[in-house]
Amino acid sequence: MLPPFAKTDVWKQQLDALAAHLGTAIISGAAIYGKLPFFQEIRNREDPAPYTPVPGITYYHVTTNQTTLTCGPFKTNDPHTLSEELAEAREKLPSWHDHFTELITFTIQNTALIAEQHLHLTEALNRAKLLLEYTKAVSASKSLDHALHNTVQFLSHKFKLSNVHITALGKTSRNFDLTPSGKEVEQRILANLRGTNTAVTINNVQTDFLLEGIKDRDKLPTHALGLPLILNREHIGHCTITSEHPVPLENITEVLYELHNYLGRLSEFEQAQTSAVTDALTGLPNRAQLVKTAEKILKEQHGTAPITVVMIDADNFKKYNDTNGHPAGDEVLRIIAKTLAAHTPPGGLSARYGGEEFTLVLPLLSPQDAKQHAENIRSAIEETSPLTASFGMITNLNSTASFERLLKEADDALYRAKTLGKNKVVAKIMLDRNMGVIDG
Repeated sequence: MLPPFAKTDVWKQQLDALAAHLGTAIISGAAIYGKLPFFQEIRNREDPAPYTPVPGITYYHVTTNQTTLTCGPFKTNDPHTLSEELAEAREKLPSWHDHFTELITFTIQNTALIAEQHLHLTEALNRAKLLLEYTKAVSASKSLDHALHNTVQFLSHKFKLSNVHITALGKTSRNFDLTPSGKEVEQRILANLRGTNTAVTINNVQTDFLLEGIKDRDKLPTHALGLPLILNREHIGHCTITSEHPVPLENITEVLYELHNYLGRLSEFEQAQTSAVTDALTGLPNRAQLVKTAEKILKEQHGTAPITVVMIDADNFKKYNDTNGHPAGDEVLRIIAKTLAAHTPPGGLSARYGGEEFTLVLPLLSPQDAKQHAENIRSAIEETSPLTASFGMITNLNSTASFERLLKEADDALYRAKTLGKNKVVAKIMLDRNMGVIDG
């Protein structure tokens, strides 16, 4: 098999010129440079090993980049026993000279270096042209949605693809809706993609074992591809492609890499604003936003109404995470977060404190109502999540204690809930910041 640079004009022109100078041919597999002598045409028909030396005939072999090239035939001064036809054709061959060894070796090896450099430069230029064309197509995008739409359209038209689907940073865009069988193919590709975080290439949708059992896949485009989208080493989405012809993976990867960069620039401010207040995994407010909002609630209540702070911790989370894997652990956290959000009353706040810990702020509820509310959430988590959760809570009757103090008291109650066997609610009551804490 010829190396990639053998397809360049530089390689062909130089080897054709060398073959013309030698007066013979240079052969590598099915590729022939120069004109094949009539002598060799006869040997190719009659001899099972037509490029091996015989008395009166020699060849010179050069290996470069794991590819062997044969120069010849040349006639020598040795006596021969060739047939009359071959003997007559031999007379028209060039004679072999010892200095040809250095000439051929030097020329071919240096041509390989030049052709390889030429190939790299050509590929770099083609990549630059492709990215310039893509940049022009997407530069007018004013939003993430618009950028994804323009990218889908660019890929589809540039590479004549059947369908393109891109999901990134919670947004999605695709050319056409999928048939039920097309959806199932996409789902299997994405399942494999999430498991490996590497590209999934299917060269024959109709026969690939990954898609076994899907009905009507004979009606789908032959080729399919799934690619992860990575930004700052984080998985931000994916791209799936179907096509009737082989997909140009390298070119599409180049475009998607530029998309990564563009999304980073386009949504930098938006992401900074969002990440400043929101936990990426659960969608709940993060710890910084929790503190800011809770202190605002305390300030607004002017020390005249009760406020409850609840610390919640998923039971046996580390063991579950280690046994079932991080994706399963992440799903537990999302379930708990969803349950908390659904049970947070107006004016209240649920947030991810960190790790497997969450915080709930409940203003205006009496200690009894706050504890019952926590029990309801605990019960809901037990019903919907693979793991239970433990609750520690403190109700300050006049909201005079600092949020930092309330967090510490709630954390102490959480520790007690854990020591009492987990999946429990332990409540405390603080009458005033200057007074002690009692069990609730």
